[in-house]
Amino acid sequence: MLCVIALTTGAPSANASLLYDRLEISMYGRMGAAWDPTSGRYVMGQRMNVTGSAIGGRLEEGDYLEPAVKLHLLAPSTDTSAPYVDFVITPAMYSQNGLFAGGASNNGDPLVISLSQAYIEAGNILLPTLRVWGGARFYRGTDVHIADIFYFNNLVGQGGGVMYGPLDLAIIMQGSLNSGQYNYDVNQDGRLDSRDIRRQRTVFVAQYVHKLEAGHSFHGLAELHLLPAAKVTRQSDGAVVGLNADLGWVLGAKAHFDLGNGSFNDMSIRYGSRAASGARGGAQTYYSFGQANTEGVFDDSAGIQAVDHFLYNFGNSFSLNAYAILNWSQGLRNLTDAEGGPGTTVGSAMDFGVGARGEYYFTDHLHLIGEVHYNGVKQAEVAGGDLATALKLTIAPTFVPLGGRTMWARPHFRLFYTAAFYNNAAALGLVSSYQQVVSDNGRPVKVGHYLGTRVEWWF
Repeated sequence: MLCVIALTTGAPSANASLLYDRLEISMYGRMGAAWDPTSGRYVMGQRMNVTGSAIGGRLEEGDYLEPAVKLHLLAPSTDTSAPYVDFVITPAMYSQNGLFAGGASNNGDPLVISLSQAYIEAGNILLPTLRVWGGARFYRGTDVHIADIFYFNNLVGQGGGVMYGPLDLAIIMQGSLNSGQYNYDVNQDGRLDSRDIRRQRTVFVAQYVHKLEAGHSFHGLAELHLLPAAKVTRQSDGAVVGLNADLGWVLGAKAHFDLGNGSFNDMSIRYGSRAASGARGGAQTYYSFGQANTEGVFDDSAGIQAVDHFLYNFGNSFSLNAYAILNWSQGLRNLTDAEGGPGTTVGSAMDFGVGARGEYYFTDHLHLIGEVHYNGVKQAEVAGGDLATALKLTIAPTFVPLGGRTMWARPHFRLFYTAAFYNNAAALGLVSSYQQVVSDNGRPVKVGHYLGTRVEWWF
């Protein structure tokens, strides 16, 4: 913050020039507005997808702002083998009610302000290609932008790591989730007691990237999750209550194929077991699926994520970006009355999304975007266990003021219309948040309409 003040007040000075050389500011953000043209209702931020996530298309997402500041504590050099020390801090701001307008504080709806990153990284100091980092960071790799998912190795958290050439080792701590994995209802008042009992997950991560000629590479991933026991003595009767120790593990493999001219194809698969089984809706492996058993551990939980993502540029006139994402999960769930409840059984859930964005470049500044997405979810708790699906079709004329015949040119000014078609299970279950907003008194919604404007930027 002091650096920013020095750069924006008073006349230029030698110190200000030095600070400018050492300071980088980047930004991602989006803002817009949207309506359901058939009812006139405001639907900004209400997803039409049935997956509970952006898997199935992200254009209905709410406003979001993420500035990042990188301070070079050791002056940067054009030589990639030169020593460096960087400090990075990234706050984020988003609304729980669709848009920023009217948001005033972090103490309630609709505005939320959070700190996403704050870490220091140093490299090439003790040994060439040796890098070390510590703090909280976006510890993750590639994403499917049109489905807004960081997949395969999304391990955002707090900790530290060492990277040496193609080898990447890290220890990540996670204890901020408010769930039965980390808290226990000590006094039996129906609420988790975060102050009386809390435990922190420790994740050991190993990754290795083997690069080949022509830009191809293969990526291996291994994770070990440890959850220590957390127990207290209940004051009234002296009984010892709490959470037993648990663990989980993850293995994954990813291949990147460089097709030239900015085109590529990425394929990955990841398997998580026990307390590291998160996969549902593209979740991080921290989010174990299902319930703990009578011993308080996740022995019956497992999750698989498989992703194929490609981009192909047809000269400078058209680009096609497409993906296929499958998440399968298994874990304990409660028996329904029809199944003979109460009690538990091992159940499974599946969600998927396939989609594509085509972008035609009329000129450097005028693009036409078209999208098609098909997504679905199947689990016992949704629409009686039937497969709920949505088909979405979008047309989006786009103005690109800085120009460029590439999908990554920004900023974008978009006007877009989306039509969504739901099957019976999705229509009756009102599975998407969009359906829940536009439905009258639980009326099934089989067809949805979404008319929106959006500006999206990054630099």
